[in-house]
Amino acid sequence: MRFIVYVICLISLLGALPTKAEQVTIAAAHWREFSEPEGEGVYLELIKQTFADKQLKFDVGSYARAKRLFKNQKADVLVGVYKNDKTLLGDVTYPKYYLDMEFPIIAIYNPRTTKLRHSEDFKNLTVGWFEEYAYNRYVPEHAQSYRFTDIHKALVLLESGKVDVVVDHIYNLTERQKRMFETLELQGKTPIWLVFHDNERGRLLKNQFELAFEKLYHSKKLAEVFGEHYEHANFPSLFFNK
Repeated sequence: MRFIVYVICLISLLGALPTKAEQVTIAAAHWREFSEPEGEGVYLELIKQTFADKQLKFDVGSYARAKRLFKNQKADVLVGVYKNDKTLLGDVTYPKYYLDMEFPIIAIYNPRTTKLRHSEDFKNLTVGWFEEYAYNRYVPEHAQSYRFTDIHKALVLLESGKVDVVVDHIYNLTERQKRMFETLELQGKTPIWLVFHDNERGRLLKNQFELAFEKLYHSKKLAEVFGEHYEHANFPSLFFNK
């Protein structure tokens, strides 16, 4: 009898021990202020709050590496994806709510050497964009492509006339460059998303993100997480009809 009581007590004690939290791996590119290698930044803070019960592992580096980890099933979540990105392949699923609104994609050019008003104007030009992003789908037919890995070096090449157009975002231009260059919008503000694998685990994670996101929005904590970037994200538009 004592042995039975002992076993029951032992089972009760083991049941009371804290279980190890489920590990979730997050893959992201390094975007200053938003996803930092140390696991900090606006997007990663949002993820921490939506998956507070999980053991999170952040892998932050290049966008190419983040996509590769996700495609090879070594990451559960990929951060900052355009919904029409066909390069992900495989079965993926997106939550109801986007992560942020990306600034317009623009063609940046030097008006002293290049005239750019219509898509036909690209035909004889050398156009460059960051090699990890599929911006070519926004670029009209052009003479030559240049894939760069450093936006700052690309803008130096633009200033020197080595390339005719750089496709990127306005926030990467310095104030001096904004005065020097002109821009042509190729794609307006576009949502970027977290993406999950379309399997049972991925759908559970997606559902958890959606529920937690709603709570953060209604409690005003989402605004605290995004701070000065909250207005640009325009999250209230997601809930106007709710």
